[in-house]
Amino acid sequence: MQKKSRFVLIGNPENRRVHFFQEALQQAGQDAALVIPYLSILHGECVLSEIIGDGDILRVESPGENFAVEKKILAFGGLENAEELADECGRIYHPRLWFQGFSRLIDSIMQQAGNVSWFNHPEEIVSMFNKPLCKQILQTYTLPSLPNFSCYEEFFAYAEKQAYSRFFIKLNSSSSASGIVAYEYNKSNGKEQAYSTVELVHGIDGARYYNSLKIKKYTQPEAIRNILDFLFTEGAMVESWIPKARHEDSSYDLRVVGIAGQRRHAIARLSRGPMTNLHLGNQRCAVDELELSSSTWQEIDILVEKTMQAFPRSLYAGLDILLPRNGKAPVLLEANAFGDLLPNLLHNGENTYLAEINAVLERQRLAHA
Repeated sequence: MQKKSRFVLIGNPENRRVHFFQEALQQAGQDAALVIPYLSILHGECVLSEIIGDGDILRVESPGENFAVEKKILAFGGLENAEELADECGRIYHPRLWFQGFSRLIDSIMQQAGNVSWFNHPEEIVSMFNKPLCKQILQTYTLPSLPNFSCYEEFFAYAEKQAYSRFFIKLNSSSSASGIVAYEYNKSNGKEQAYSTVELVHGIDGARYYNSLKIKKYTQPEAIRNILDFLFTEGAMVESWIPKARHEDSSYDLRVVGIAGQRRHAIARLSRGPMTNLHLGNQRCAVDELELSSSTWQEIDILVEKTMQAFPRSLYAGLDILLPRNGKAPVLLEANAFGDLLPNLLHNGENTYLAEINAVLERQRLAHA
């Protein structure tokens, strides 16, 4: 009789992602996963090679929504005073160093884990989190790359020379719309404006930057310069702002979960502003209501398939897909290694976690057939 595979999950035990995964395991008739807290790894309290065995199925979950973990990752990235940071809700602390620490942590997990079966391979998790690298890997399917900028002055010198002066500026490694700006420059009057999730607060120790759930509009050049200088110093990429397709009175894009190379769960994200992320208060819309043509769905399916082929060691990814308003082919905006948190969204009666677990079990079955 074939031994039942053991599921192991690295994450923050209190997080809803962990709870959803455990519920899905129960639905699939599997034992609960062994949960290894990020803090236990970061504090050196456990040695993965002594806990994880050959044949285990390992899932690395998002480390977000836990400030103690965030501080430890920043320390791992080289921030000397990380433990002294105050837990200020939404504050953006050193994203460049955070990604450096996260990359080192994921590499350490991979080195310690040994011969396990991964949901998403650690190296590809890091690659998807690195937006410029991800764009390079998927350059055939994403928006064209624009120059790199080190500061606002360089960016503005470029923007004012372009015929089309609307751009998105994104931190190189972030999630949940953290550190994102939709920027416009009007050549006719020389004015600029920016919509952003970044809230700029001036304190006695200088400027501070926070993630806001309400989109901020900036029209003062000094504020725009300040925010963009911060983003470019931390590392940010620039993309053209392509008008999205519309449904009723809103523009939208798609969040599609690719599992085992195929499109599975899909939802439209409707917004009257430039950012469509659902946690910003935007609306979910069933994709059936969009009445997309079969040829458009075929293009989306090919895009999902090609994207997942670029990450052959990963089972799933949340893909943000833009449908241009001019009717051109769908374009991949981002691939998200932790982009499967879509509560209550079903495909063939399965939520995202159950679909992933069943795909892993099928993969195991075929491997032992």
